[in-house]
Amino acid sequence: MMLRICIRIENPVLRDAICEILPQAGLQVLEEEKGSAAILYTPPYEERDIPALNFETFSRPFKLLDLLSRLKNLPYSQEIYFSHFILKLREKTLTNLKIKEDLRLTEKECQLLRLFSLNKGEDLSKETLLKEVWKYHPEAETHTLETHIYRLRQKIEDDPNSPQILLNGKEGYFIKN
Repeated sequence: MMLRICIRIENPVLRDAICEILPQAGLQVLEEEKGSAAILYTPPYEERDIPALNFETFSRPFKLLDLLSRLKNLPYSQEIYFSHFILKLREKTLTNLKIKEDLRLTEKECQLLRLFSLNKGEDLSKETLLKEVWKYHPEAETHTLETHIYRLRQKIEDDPNSPQILLNGKEGYFIKN
């Protein structure tokens, strides 16, 4: 699964060149959308009005390897919104906007919620989740995923026995749109 990022670069030649390189580094370029990581390329020392997205700003000159390295770390500077929650990856917290409460999350819980949020409404198979989050072989026998889903439901659902946010799908699990 590729990291999805948005790019805003006013120079079309530079934008096209960078957009060609990024998929080779495991990065997918998207149009701007709420909750996506983004990069803004600006001339040096220029002030900009930046929309309310998670932007990483680069000024020239920069090295391509530095750019790729910083892009790969973008997911951990994001805030991801779903349902009535804000997932803060860097702090490993989940803010419940209904009751104004911050919940501590484990690294794996953060990774799971990030993956679900990037694929909202999409049924992610157990094999995909185990491979992406734990790097397990698809045929590995484990109850790790089920245990983490149970714990996440305890944290995010009003009634964990009747989930309304983190749902069972035909293949695995998904977060409701």
